[in-house]
Amino acid sequence: MTSPNVKNIHLPWHQREEYWITLCPKDDGFLPPVKTCLEQLGFHKSSDCGMTLRTGKDWKKAWDNVHASLAKLDALESLEVIFSPDIEGPAKRSESQPKDLASIHLVAEAMWLGDALLDDRLMCYLQPVMAANDKIFGYESFARVKGVDGKIIGGDKIFAASKMLGIDYMIDRLLHIQAIKTFVGSDFNGFLFVNFFPGFIHRPSVYLEGLGETAKSFGVLSKHIVLDFTNSETPRDIHHLNSVCDYARSRGYSIALDDISSLDSAKRLIPEIRPDFVKIDMHLANKVLEAGKREIIRALVDLTHEVGGTAIAEGVETQDDYQALKLVGVDLFQGYLFSAPVPVETALARNTGAVAT
Repeated sequence: MTSPNVKNIHLPWHQREEYWITLCPKDDGFLPPVKTCLEQLGFHKSSDCGMTLRTGKDWKKAWDNVHASLAKLDALESLEVIFSPDIEGPAKRSESQPKDLASIHLVAEAMWLGDALLDDRLMCYLQPVMAANDKIFGYESFARVKGVDGKIIGGDKIFAASKMLGIDYMIDRLLHIQAIKTFVGSDFNGFLFVNFFPGFIHRPSVYLEGLGETAKSFGVLSKHIVLDFTNSETPRDIHHLNSVCDYARSRGYSIALDDISSLDSAKRLIPEIRPDFVKIDMHLANKVLEAGKREIIRALVDLTHEVGGTAIAEGVETQDDYQALKLVGVDLFQGYLFSAPVPVETALARNTGAVAT
């Protein structure tokens, strides 16, 4: 299933057919070896004390060659770069804010994501969330990209690249819509867990608009969409987090706190947020056979149940851990013991029936 509305995403590093790369010395002028190197690479002197190169839409190839050549001369830190689309010639230093070469190189290294979006290679994988009776309660969606070599690229690299390209907000929203379409297109029922980053949200009504419209158009009950608040992205301002959660609940969504591993943090967040689900971090859950860790997990479960929530253990990989987690009261389970995140077709083949309520 291809990603929705990809063509409507603004990709600033892919928007033009031609670009200008202008290099400027930080000090008085180019060192002779650097000037000779740039001339050999096709650069010409600009009218604004720099040297400039016109390149095509696939500017990364030219940039990689430039970067490698300057690295050999140990000249990367002596230069600044002005990167601009070809509108009316190269941008002038006096009218632009030059950047260090390292920042542009990070963008170049992330260009694969923009290419993947334009080629419709963004996908959603699904991992089951299991009930104690070994039935599927729901699924969590994960972002994946199919590389040009056929290899699958995981979510961490996708989100890191999206931040480098300045499209993390758009990617996040796009993936929410993609997750619902994938879920519905698979004829699953139950709950769908989607990652949701409150740190970027100043106007949650605007942010959730696309998600709500997609859910409504496919007849998905909002209470069966779980907004999975990643603990590492939770803002320090708990009032902001509360306002986002309150709005999400007012629209009917369920709330999950993800990656909970500290009892102190849980005591602060859980009574305040009162989430529908609390996801116990895999690094804690897979140590349930250790007495001290087991008691922490039991306390987290009790704290979750006190607010009417459901406790989920992440990263369950062995039968021994699974049975021990059930004994301390964990309600739902997720991990490689049951399935890795897989394409929807594989998830369909394994589906043993959901237990939606």
